[in-house]
Amino acid sequence: MCMWIMVGLDEWIVVDGRRKREEWPVQPPLAEPVEACLATRGLSGCVGVALSWSSGHIGLAHVFSGCTDGQGLPPGPDTWSGPGGYLERLNHALDASQAAIPGAAEDRYRDAMLIYSEPTPTRTVELLQQWLRSKGFSVSPDAGQGGRDVIAGRDEDEEMSVIGDGRHAQYLISSDLRYGLHGQMTVCEALSQRAHPADR
Repeated sequence: MCMWIMVGLDEWIVVDGRRKREEWPVQPPLAEPVEACLATRGLSGCVGVALSWSSGHIGLAHVFSGCTDGQGLPPGPDTWSGPGGYLERLNHALDASQAAIPGAAEDRYRDAMLIYSEPTPTRTVELLQQWLRSKGFSVSPDAGQGGRDVIAGRDEDEEMSVIGDGRHAQYLISSDLRYGLHGQMTVCEALSQRAHPADR
């Protein structure tokens, strides 16, 4: 059984994908194993950033389309660099995540997928790809996913997969969950002042 956590706009969430069933607020039948899965929706110009570590932790962020350095498309002011910009907030969120995951900084098998709605990468996608590669992640892009949900989970061979059209009728939103030691979420951070939990 999967416990879905819905990620809202400009939220960064990391969970242990193999949490024990008694640590979740919804109790599944005892015969079923429990996995944590992350989902987001509505990538019209926004970018889904899905991450995985070999520890079993997974992460998902829904980065607003206004994340740009003012070069290329989409046009606009530089929200990437400078104090309080996306780069600073992303670095903080990733550092907090890797500090909370034993051995994460040295993990040779850190994977990332960038999911976006346009047929070709926007400047936001380019910036995120460059940033993740500079942090030692193997990055794969996945275009044309705007009309589908983005789901980060683990399949049986422990490889992260990102799939669309998630039929998850019941899910938890981040404001319902605790994070940190003994919480369901390892890390939950805001990437901008626009950040808010997903709608119910």
